[in-house]
Formats: sequence, C-alpha cells, structure tokens
Amino acid sequence: MPGQMKKRFLRVLRWGAVLLLLLILVLIARGFYAFRDRNPGYALDVKIDAAKSRAAPLPLRVGFGRVKINPDLSDPKRPVWVAGFSQHRAATAIHDDLWAVACVLDDGHTRLGIVGLDAIGFFHDDVVAVRRACAAEWKLDYTIVCSMHNHSTPDLMGLWGPDFLHSGVDARYRQQVIAGAAKSLGDAVAALQPARVAFHEIPTPPDGLVADTRKPIVFDADIRVMHFKRPADGATIGTITGWGNHPETPWGKNTEITADYCGVLRDTLERGFTHEGKTFSTGVGGIHLFINGAVGGLMTTHPSVTVRNPYLQQDYKEPSHDKSRAVGHQLAARVLPKLAEATHAPADIAPIGIRARTIEIPVDNKMFLAAALLGLMDRGHSHWKKMRTEVALVTIGDASVACVPGEIYPEIVNGGIEHPPGADFDIEPLEVPPLRELMPGRIKFVFGLANDELGYIIPKSEWDVKPPYLYGAKSHLYGEINSCGPETGPIIHAALAEMCREVKSAATASRN
Repeated sequence: MPGQMKKRFLRVLRWGAVLLLLLILVLIARGFYAFRDRNPGYALDVKIDAAKSRAAPLPLRVGFGRVKINPDLSDPKRPVWVAGFSQHRAATAIHDDLWAVACVLDDGHTRLGIVGLDAIGFFHDDVVAVRRACAAEWKLDYTIVCSMHNHSTPDLMGLWGPDFLHSGVDARYRQQVIAGAAKSLGDAVAALQPARVAFHEIPTPPDGLVADTRKPIVFDADIRVMHFKRPADGATIGTITGWGNHPETPWGKNTEITADYCGVLRDTLERGFTHEGKTFSTGVGGIHLFINGAVGGLMTTHPSVTVRNPYLQQDYKEPSHDKSRAVGHQLAARVLPKLAEATHAPADIAPIGIRARTIEIPVDNKMFLAAALLGLMDRGHSHWKKMRTEVALVTIGDASVACVPGEIYPEIVNGGIEHPPGADFDIEPLEVPPLRELMPGRIKFVFGLANDELGYIIPKSEWDVKPPYLYGAKSHLYGEINSCGPETGPIIHAALAEMCREVKSAATASRN
C-alpha cells in the first residue's frame, strides 16, 4: 500500500474509532437519562389497622368529586394520538366526555382517596405526581389512582404516537390529567358528608358481554358495588362499581374520544336512560366511580361478541358506540335493582384499614427497555432493569380491595392457573392460593391498573415466548409482549398474599 493511501486509511480508521466511541458515549448518556429514577428515594410502607377504628368507632363520611379531562382537539398542528391497537390514530372528535372521578372515605380516624381515570394507563411516577399535588389540609392517609385502560383515550403511555419511533404523549395533557385527578380529590374532600354504605356482589355471566381470548378460560365476570347513601333521607351520594373488561368496544378503527361503556354505566346509574321520549330506566342521582378489575387474559368485548341492549332490545355485534352503550346498559340493568334492595342493611360504621408498599419488578421485556431508551415510555427505573411500583390491600368495613398495578390474569385472582404443554417453565403454578381465597372480608374487590400500569401480569407456569407453544398453538399467544417479564406475577401475588396474612393476623390479635 503506497504511503499516502496508508496514511489516509489510518486517518479514516482513527476518525471512525472516534465516532464509534462518541456514539457509544451518547448511547450510555442517553441510557442514564432515560432510565433515571424520576422519584429518587420514594418509598411507601403504609400500615394502618382497622382495629383502632373498631375500638373507637366514629360515623362514616364520604365525598365524591369529578373533573372533566377532555383533550384539546382545536389545533390541527398538535394531533391527539388515540391509545391502543396501533400507531398513527389521530383523534377526530370527542364523542362523549372523559372524567377523573374521585371518592374520599373517612371513618373518623383514617382518610382514603380513590380516583378513576378515563385513560389508557397511568404510570407510578404520574401517581406520585398526583399525590404531591394534593394539599396537606386534605389529610389523605393514602390515595389510589386507577386508569380504566380505555383504548379510545389519548396516549398517556407513549406507545401509540404517529409512528413506532415517536411517543404519543402530549406533556401538557399529561399535566392536565394529573391536575384533574388532584382536583377531583380536593372536590371530594370538600363534599365529605355523613354516609351509610352497603356492599353488593352481583353474579354476571360473561356470555354476551366479554370474551376470554387466551386459554385457560377464566373470567372475573361478577360486578361488585359499594353504595353510599345519606343517613338522613336515604338519597344516593354515589357508588364505586368494579368489573373486569377492557374498554375497547368501538375497536381499532374508532378515532372519536369516548369513555366507552364506563361512561355509559356512570351516566345511567346517575340519570337513567331515556330514548326518543321514553324512559327505560331511572337513575339514582349521585356521582359514580367505575374501577376496572382483572382484565388480563385478555378480557374484552371482542367483535365476535354480540351484545344485546336490555333497554332497546337490540343486538350489536359490529364495534360501535351503540355497542358500548349496550355494554354499559347491561351493567346498569344489573346494578340499579341491587341499589334498591335492602338485603344487607347499610352501615354507618365502616372501619378502614390500609396496607400499601412499594416493590421492585424486574424488566426482562427488551421492547420495554428499547421503548424507554427511545423516550417512548417516559417512566423511571429504580435500578437497572427494575421498575418501582406499588401494591396495596385496603379494608372498608366487611369489604376488602386488592390494588394491582397492571392487567392481572383472572386465574391469579380466582383460581384456575394451569401448567399447559408448551410452557417455557416446567413448574407447577406459583401464584396460589388465588387472591380472593386469601383476601379478608365478605365482598372482595380487585382494582386493576391501580397506581401503575405494568402491562400483563401472567402466571409464570403459563409464560410462553419460545416454541413449542401453549396448547399446541402454531405461534406464541398475545400477552408476553406487553408484560415486564415472567417474575411479575409471582412477585405481585406474593406481596399481596403477605398483606392478606398481615391483615388477618392483626384482626385476630385485636379480637384477642
């Protein structure tokens, strides 16, 4: 090689090495920035036993508040990206309003706040931001923030922007939702008033409502309700209603913002339903909070499911807002008669107990890590490849609530976990006994996507990303692609099981 060419080659080689080193340094710096802890040092360990309230009982008080959280669609240069299904789905209109609905309960010793958001998801960092926006004088001992996982709302997770490489989150809208959630809590505190509560569990067969699209076929189909009334006149103050189903009824071609069946249910419980001058159902007034349940698996009103509107006596199979209305009316038609029953006398004493703590979840999902590195999922990591999240167990009178930070598979909640042929791990089920068997109380609620959205929470013995696939399938099933990893289910189940044991042990000790 002539000397001049050799010098040129070495110069190019040196510059290439420098550029490669710079690229590596940029990637390292980007990694440190993307995976930084947004709330360094944040840790929660709440232990409030209901025994104190039982020893010195005081009358229950409750308050509700709601704040509209519609996005602004007026600027065509700032499209609102609709979450769920696929990228590049810009919102074209607002079909019906989105809300942050809050309920605050106070047993005279402990004050608990609960918020339900018409949103696709709300990360733990965002929940911390809501808590920090709450005024000290509201005296909230613990706050739960749940998203409905609604697939016709603005992207708040970052995965459904204009394309695979750009987030769909508008920072201004994120702040609007955080502020709306906090304000709804403040309004609920201001509305606190004496209350009596009744708990209902309503058997609800899944046929014609929801399908389980992954084996084993296990549902969390029943409806559970907390009904709050004024002691003086028996008027409804509001309800908290729980059920498990993805709000994605209008399906992937819909570009109109909607609260889906969740909004229909809330509106019907409050105002009833009148159509073309005819009243089909009378509401009970008040403000109504819906919380989604065990939706993993996944629970959905699939386009193959035909839903009959019980008021209009019409069937809807094709995805549409009318089909969403039919689902909401199916739920309302079951709940409203229960609210009029006196099977269980409402109680004006409902001691509140709280167990809540932060935990770490390992992140094995390479797509989640890549999304964080690219700035799509803008959430902190407490340590390398570990996310800080939160679990909680709350007792309210003779009801209990398990707060799960994601989309938990119903078999972890109700039983029925399998070790099917083709699973990646040759193990027996780890997430046993099922949570409802462990939970205290008479009525056992599960609040899904509570204080975080980790994605699917899958039994480890059903985990499947490598061939051969479950139940002889030709390809892997949907679920793992949107899960942190196979350890998520065992860790969350173990944490909640420990809380259940603690609560039961404390209750036994107080009786003795």
